[in-house]
Amino acid sequence: MSRSRRVWFYTLVAVDVLAFHLPGVWLFFFLLFPRQSTTGGGLADAAFNALLVFAWGFIHSLMARPFWTRMVARRVGQDLTKLVFTIIAGITQCVMLYAWRPLSGTLWRAEGTLYWMLTFLFICTFGLVFYCSVLLDYMEVLGVRGILRRMRGEPPKPPRLCLNGPYLYCRHPVYLASLASLWIGPVMTCGRLEFALLVSLYVVVGTWLEERDIRTALGEAYDRYMAQVPMWIPRFTKWQG
Repeated sequence: MSRSRRVWFYTLVAVDVLAFHLPGVWLFFFLLFPRQSTTGGGLADAAFNALLVFAWGFIHSLMARPFWTRMVARRVGQDLTKLVFTIIAGITQCVMLYAWRPLSGTLWRAEGTLYWMLTFLFICTFGLVFYCSVLLDYMEVLGVRGILRRMRGEPPKPPRLCLNGPYLYCRHPVYLASLASLWIGPVMTCGRLEFALLVSLYVVVGTWLEERDIRTALGEAYDRYMAQVPMWIPRFTKWQG
């Protein structure tokens, strides 16, 4: 492979990693230090925020549908579909967080030891999201392995079922930890509450839609997994399947 082509692929890797992590870092601080309106953010601002989340959720869900993946694959190749997804999802999430309008009012604001306890729990939820992503094959989730396969001329990797760590107790530990991060924190403003409600609704609906696609891709293996491992509430014992 020529040097210029190699530089191009490594540039794609860098953009891919940035598009994946920048929105997550932004969301971390967005939730931990929620802004509060100083100009009386009211119903009009809440309605605007709801439209933002709806638009973001619609785009994100659209890209997760099989017809979108097939359309992108025809244009850039199967290996780069996750790269396209990561970049568009990252940009749209950053736009949503940037345009979000803070509302007036605070439901709770912890102090002292309780503040640090809730902050620690909040950080743990983000750590769990990252840990579960690594178990799913972190580089594959980002789309980096797809770029490397393109560089090496290797065929696309077929989907597989992850049976490691928290996935032996709960089918969607990433989404469970994500939901927890929305509601755990030392400060809960009215704006953060709206964000938590809207995004929680999207996560629940999106998980149901995603499971349909996973069952189509993995077939009987996922049906057996579903029969033994709960979607949300973890098992008390590790599944031995």
